[in-house]
Amino acid sequence: MSGTIQFDYDGRNDIVVATPRWHIRTREDCEIWYHQWVDYLATFGRRVDCVMVLDDFHVEPEIATVWGEYRARINNQYTRLSYRVHSDWAVRLFAATSGVRYNAPSDAAPSVEAAVEAILRARGSEP
Repeated sequence: MSGTIQFDYDGRNDIVVATPRWHIRTREDCEIWYHQWVDYLATFGRRVDCVMVLDDFHVEPEIATVWGEYRARINNQYTRLSYRVHSDWAVRLFAATSGVRYNAPSDAAPSVEAAVEAILRARGSEP
């Protein structure tokens, strides 16, 4: 397998924290990566709030357009509020482009804690 995603569920805050360890290079990588997300998130039976920790996540420019389509599907179908943490410049650019093209969230936060606080604020809850 080309990569994995570690999913942790913060039940107290009802937030999924996902840490993908991937280097997306091909359409096949996009499809496998996408299905890893769907296989986990679909089990909730609803759209969930999510923090994506991207320290070890990279996308090659040659596949960025295709990856952006898959990314938008995940965000638009399976997540409600989502924040990206620690993405490299290329992933930030590709996510922002995908966000504009497909009206998909591409918000970023400097840390997991800041992302959780932003989600709680957006819900109208106290951090």
